[in-house]
Amino acid sequence: MHASDIYRAVAEATGESVSTIRELGFSLVEEPSDELDDDVGFGPNVIDWDEVEFLRARESSGSECYEPKAA
Repeated sequence: MHASDIYRAVAEATGESVSTIRELGFSLVEEPSDELDDDVGFGPNVIDWDEVEFLRARESSGSECYEPKAA
């Protein structure tokens, strides 16, 4: 799968533009190889988008006007 395919699929699923998705930098995450040590503990790459928006809003307004809530 090419990066452009990923961007289009994510854009379609989220309703965002392909350029916005490209700027956010989505990519496929591959499973760790069986050759790697099991103690390494590779986990998924996760971004808490509520936290990102909270930090952006706080930076732009200079105050804590939005606080993310757990779903």
